[in-house]
Amino acid sequence: MRKRMITLALVLGLVLGGCGKTADSGGENGIGSEEPGGVSLSAAGTLPGENGDGTADSESVTAPEGSGEAGAGTPGGAGSGTGTPGGAGSGAGTPGGAGSGAEAPGGSGSENGTPVVQGGPFGELSVTLPAGWKYELCPIDSDELMNGRYGIRFSPDDAEEGYIELCYIERFGVCGTGLEEETVTIAGVPAFKGVYDGHGYWDFISFQENFQGVVALTACVEGWWSEYGEEATEILETVSFDPQVKEGGAWVYHEESQEEQIGLSLTLEEISASGATLHYNQFDAKAPTGELQDGDDFVIEVKKDGGWEMAPLAVEGDYGFHDVAYSIPAGTVTERELDWTWLYGELAPGEYRIRKSIADFRKTADYDRYELCAYFFLN
Repeated sequence: MRKRMITLALVLGLVLGGCGKTADSGGENGIGSEEPGGVSLSAAGTLPGENGDGTADSESVTAPEGSGEAGAGTPGGAGSGTGTPGGAGSGAGTPGGAGSGAEAPGGSGSENGTPVVQGGPFGELSVTLPAGWKYELCPIDSDELMNGRYGIRFSPDDAEEGYIELCYIERFGVCGTGLEEETVTIAGVPAFKGVYDGHGYWDFISFQENFQGVVALTACVEGWWSEYGEEATEILETVSFDPQVKEGGAWVYHEESQEEQIGLSLTLEEISASGATLHYNQFDAKAPTGELQDGDDFVIEVKKDGGWEMAPLAVEGDYGFHDVAYSIPAGTVTERELDWTWLYGELAPGEYRIRKSIADFRKTADYDRYELCAYFFLN
């Protein structure tokens, strides 16, 4: 079951520095996205739209000594290399698995280090790691990150626990209690560096301007920070973010994605041009007056000229859906697999929303009807 639990009132806290030390929106120290359930949000009308698609599971490898052949796992398809500063070359990757035999996604190792690249729907994120550092790629929907939509997790080879996450978060927010913050310049752009409770390592570095949305977070690093902390901070000088290079699609939070009266929210994962996985999160078991139900029916609309209209159909003449009702159990997350190619074909890049009808069913002819919308975009 996916880890995302969406509630309008809560903000997901992150593990801060020491293991077991957590925070939320009401605690002493808090770091996270400013949206329900730690899922980053984006305002409608400001969505990216370039080319690419797909998702994949995380991949873990170790930066090599010196030079060597390299390959990159490409989420949602065949692996491919991408030239990046600090190295060149290409090789086959293995998307959707743990490790591929490739040692440097997007380039080859060199004396300057190994370029590590993670693509995503908001832009391409990269960092160069020196010899002796390991990393894990976390594509969108992999649910491997503490926070953020996708990114790169790295740590020293000999670290038994703890890591740094370099990730993309649409709207990064923090709790001010116990926080000391300063403005620094890293990788040539301004950034906010935050430290909680005066400990000897930074908790977050939030990049600004052209790198807006890129955030570095530490977790459980006390055991190795005294030895590697300075080098870890130097690694961030190699961070790069290219918002023009986008791939895949992403769900976007909207107020129409949640209905408090029945305690239900709607999200999407594994989005492609042909379908997606829909998630119903029933977060308040006492809210419905009966059993929540949905059916096979749905409508996809596309944003055009600032308004919404039905997406072009791929079928001619009449069409219909099975007249069935599926239960949405209370207090759980329920998944539905959607394949819309039979009705809409493969969707072109753009901004979309799926409309789903929900019934709060008490008995025959006694129910209330609600409609939820899941917003998403495709590059």
